[in-house]
Amino acid sequence: MTERLGVDIGGVLIDRVNDDTDTSFFGENYLQTTAVPGAFDAIKQLSDRRFGSQIHLVSKCGPPVEQKSRDWLAHHDFFRTTGVDPANLHFCRRRQDKAPVCETLGLTHFIDDRLEVLGYLKSVPNLYLFHPTSGEVEKHAQHLDRVNRVESWDDVLAVLI
Repeated sequence: MTERLGVDIGGVLIDRVNDDTDTSFFGENYLQTTAVPGAFDAIKQLSDRRFGSQIHLVSKCGPPVEQKSRDWLAHHDFFRTTGVDPANLHFCRRRQDKAPVCETLGLTHFIDDRLEVLGYLKSVPNLYLFHPTSGEVEKHAQHLDRVNRVESWDDVLAVLI
């Protein structure tokens, strides 16, 4: 069976620490929002050492944020830097809609900062909760037994490579 990795974008690739600043992803200067530390290097290593061309970005957002995400990925040269195929970029409009996308793609691993989302991914056997907020964990704690919690991209590499 081919291993396939799914990765969320917001809070996993695009850092949420800028949310209250002038470089917030939701403000005018969204292209200046920083990447999560270590994200690009880790994705490159995961591509080179385990998943090859089978890394997919799967994000839930509306059309305006979808366009901002596409712009941000291009501005930061994500696809060239990491080796991820630009055709492996997928968007859906509701959190629960990630589940059928993941099933269709045959994903075997998924990294998301939202425990709620991971709770929907019944077809994905290996789930990784990335640096979640305490509120997210408290609200959706019933899904914790299905996930591996990771706090950084170094943690992800330690678990997956």
